[in-house]
Amino acid sequence: MRKAPKKHPVRNVFALFTLAIVCVCGVELAVARFEDPALYDSIVAPARESWQEAHAQISDYIEQQRAERERRRLEELARQEELSRRREAQRQRELAATELAIQMASKPVIQEELIVADPAITEFVFDGDVELLTGGAFDLVYYNQSDEVWANEPFGADPIDRYGCGPTALAMVVASLADPDATPASVAAWAARAGYCAPRSGSYLSIVQGTAKNYGLECVSLGATDIVTLQRYLSGGGIVVALMGPGHFTGRGHFILLHGVTPDGGILVADPNSRENSLAVWDAQLILDELSQSRHDGAPLWLITTTPAI
Repeated sequence: MRKAPKKHPVRNVFALFTLAIVCVCGVELAVARFEDPALYDSIVAPARESWQEAHAQISDYIEQQRAERERRRLEELARQEELSRRREAQRQRELAATELAIQMASKPVIQEELIVADPAITEFVFDGDVELLTGGAFDLVYYNQSDEVWANEPFGADPIDRYGCGPTALAMVVASLADPDATPASVAAWAARAGYCAPRSGSYLSIVQGTAKNYGLECVSLGATDIVTLQRYLSGGGIVVALMGPGHFTGRGHFILLHGVTPDGGILVADPNSRENSLAVWDAQLILDELSQSRHDGAPLWLITTTPAI
């Protein structure tokens, strides 16, 4: 059963008394305002001053808050501008790196008469219909991007003979280590579908790691390696994909393969755009000196093996 609320006669009387006082004071102030303005001013002046002081403090507080918000807005604007500046600077660096890495069949900056290696060191031979480049730990399947069989086949919207050094070099790797049916045309078609074609620029550098993964091969970036380390991996049977900058191999950017090392430390190269370069023995320091300056997606050196090598 619900209990009836308790009555508080004392509280009620006090409330009525307070209300009566307020009403009386209000009436008296209204009368005083007209009958005795001086008395009225003396009574309300302290309250008016307090209100004006409070109003001034509130206005100051509001102004301070507005100034603080404006300060924070300007700081955030400056932060966003600085972030945009840094992003733009990074974009320009990446564009510069990309420009250096553009792969397009072009004459090398440095042209010298090459000395063809002794056939006992490296030469082209045929095994049925497959052309091999001897030397190194095993004979490497060799493809040239200008071969009429696929020269005009597409790499995206571009022809392989002009922009396909990446797919051609990687087709050599894949055909030698994983899938003997791989050709520049088949690798270029897959790479374009996978998004590795950079229109009028050759290949995005991520094509190396992406292709290795797709064909079940191990790929490790060697970074800025030294001669001894490079020779060690090559003598152990690894193939190194190298992105070259302007020099003896290209005027822009160009993918080649390093596939062997001679007893005296020379490097054997498989150049998808030059049979002559592929029959010469190259100085290891020259190779390292002419590597591309690009340093993203593992560039400029990638070691590819069938099993983990590092």
